Amino acid sequence: MSILFVLIILGCKTEISRELPIDIATQAQKRVDDGYHLGTIIGIVDKNGTYYYGFGRTSLQNNAKPDEHSIFEIGSITKTLTATLLADLQLKDEINIQVPLEEYLPILKNIYRDSTQIITLETLSTHTSGLPREPLNMNPNDDNRYRDYTTKNLSDFLKDYKLDSISGEFRYSNLGVLIIEQAIENQMSESYEKLLMERIIEPLDMTSTYFEVPYEKRSKVVKGFRDNKETVELDLGQFQSMGGLRSTARDMLEYLKAEIGLKSTDLDEAMQETQKIHFQDDKNTMGLGWEILRREKPGKTIYYHKGGTPGFVSFAGFDLEDQIGVVVLVNGRQWFSDLGFKILDPSYPLSKPEKE
Repeated sequence: MSILFVLIILGCKTEISRELPIDIATQAQKRVDDGYHLGTIIGIVDKNGTYYYGFGRTSLQNNAKPDEHSIFEIGSITKTLTATLLADLQLKDEINIQVPLEEYLPILKNIYRDSTQIITLETLSTHTSGLPREPLNMNPNDDNRYRDYTTKNLSDFLKDYKLDSISGEFRYSNLGVLIIEQAIENQMSESYEKLLMERIIEPLDMTSTYFEVPYEKRSKVVKGFRDNKETVELDLGQFQSMGGLRSTARDMLEYLKAEIGLKSTDLDEAMQETQKIHFQDDKNTMGLGWEILRREKPGKTIYYHKGGTPGFVSFAGFDLEDQIGVVVLVNGRQWFSDLGFKILDPSYPLSKPEKE
């Protein structure tokens, strides 16, 4: 395979990076040139180091390529950090992810049609609770539908809702992660945001990861991009656990370094818990928060999650056996997780972009 050498900036030094396969580099640039993405940063970590590859630009007004310090919305990748917090609380006996959830949210006892069904924090984190994707008392077409959604709105919905599908089937649910957040706050008598920052983000040395970017870091915030124009920043209001974090490629690789065992933290056991299989059927395999993809022909197991907000898409994934982690952060509105998958597994096919 022919190889493209890419220059990267590490602090004040310019170095030759790990070789990025030409097909991945070409596609990343082509998707910028064709207007699908405004910019892209790819980060890779393995036993030999960390590497960054920037394409496009950070905003319509700034032609600078995104780098490892550029701050992107990471959307639903936040759920994996929420799951790590949940696992840490479980391991410290501060919460039990397998008891009926009405122990933490009594209002949930009213939602069962079948008395044999139960919802737990574990089924919420594996998306097997049977709950719908979003609460039904909001406008699903509003990009900022959670901005004014309150704990009272959530309680009003849960008070009257009856499960319309059987628990135990995979059904992706943002609502489920909202409920995890509410249950954690009820049990711990602290805000989810404070707990996540103090117990997960800070121990992982994710120094530029925020729910709200401070003023002194605003110059590094990348602009969202959709339909050939910039987007407003995401506002999730009171519920941040499903997708509210902003982060950098550098911070995300610090996270993945811990996941693949290239650095040790107090969260090692919690991360191992999120990597265990907590649900499996013919189509889906789930850890806590992480989706697990088994590629039979190359014999690879990939742990991953995608993220999407109105102006951004993202991918984080890793291979434990090969000890490699990959992050792809994009200001644009096409998933293009294929770039991340293909770095982890060269046999994975690149897709043809399609306009929305």
